[in-house]
Amino acid sequence: MCKSNLRQSANLIYGSYIAFFACVVLISSGAIAQSIPDNEVSAFELAQLTVQPGEQVSGEIPVSSGTASNPEASFIPVTITHGPKPGPVLALIAGIHGSEYAPIMAMQGLPELIDPASLSGTLIVVHVANMPAFQGRTIYFGPGDLKNLNRSFPGVADGTITERIAYTLTQQVMMRSDYLIDIHAGDGNEKLRPSYSAYYAEAGGETVVQESRRIAVAFGLDTIVQFAGSYDSAEDAIYTSAQAVTLGIPAMDVESGELARTDGAYVDPIIAGVLSVLRELNMIAGEPDLPPNPLFISDRARVYSEHNGIWRADPLVQSGDYVSAGTRLGVITDYFGNELETITAPASGILLILFGTPPVNEGDNIVVIGRVLSSRDN
Repeated sequence: MCKSNLRQSANLIYGSYIAFFACVVLISSGAIAQSIPDNEVSAFELAQLTVQPGEQVSGEIPVSSGTASNPEASFIPVTITHGPKPGPVLALIAGIHGSEYAPIMAMQGLPELIDPASLSGTLIVVHVANMPAFQGRTIYFGPGDLKNLNRSFPGVADGTITERIAYTLTQQVMMRSDYLIDIHAGDGNEKLRPSYSAYYAEAGGETVVQESRRIAVAFGLDTIVQFAGSYDSAEDAIYTSAQAVTLGIPAMDVESGELARTDGAYVDPIIAGVLSVLRELNMIAGEPDLPPNPLFISDRARVYSEHNGIWRADPLVQSGDYVSAGTRLGVITDYFGNELETITAPASGILLILFGTPPVNEGDNIVVIGRVLSSRDN
């Protein structure tokens, strides 16, 4: 065979090899592309915790020690469930006030009801936000600095222990979330309408308001309070959910429970409501349990004590009752039983909060009445 024919044969063989390897590369590339889904979920990291898709992990978020004058450190116990499918991050915060036990107990039982393998998105459960107040068994305030955590947001990195807890919650939990539920109860001295939800109806912009309303309704309770007011800056938004909506995160409040009780009548609605919101957000399967015709409360009237003394609630009136303006709610006496002040309803509406224990101090908010707006269409 002549050289030219040999060269042509070699070129044909070489070209065949090139074509073969090109096909192999293309097929392999396609297989690799098909093995990496477009919606692949990566690990979720929070503080020192790393949660792989399909896992549930519990641990502590450290609250660092402060300055020499405020050296107390603390921690925030959390459980994170990270699903293998994409979806929103929902944060649940219990224990902002240390003696509001129904939300804390609800968050003890909730994680075991969530299947990590089928969850879409991520669920952050803050079991007890305010450990100093919980361990100290205090109402309203932290025992070390006498500050109210729900008046301390966005917090201070090197402030008092309560301010540092607020800062840690803002940075580590709130700013990692797409939605937030701040879960409360009547404190150790408060009787409450059994359960209601709430959201800011004017803060955060139209989208945040609508999404906040969406989850507040989806929680499934028959009474929904619409908080008034908006905030010019995060520094002005001192409440937990107010801070969230000011940062552009849809949020809602829940109140379920009273007088530090942990009855199922207060714990169960919290768990059911969270599961309903998870369904509304398509994080778990099923339809939300929407209330058929909830009452919206657009305004609240309050009564503050003018005396130190002993509170005696009228036995004919209970929290949750509808009362007319002028209805006698109770009296404040001195420590010898002499009447100092008669408390009457300042407006007609639903009795949302009523003091439930005898000690009362001047300036205490002893009564909250909600004025009913109307039904769900408002």
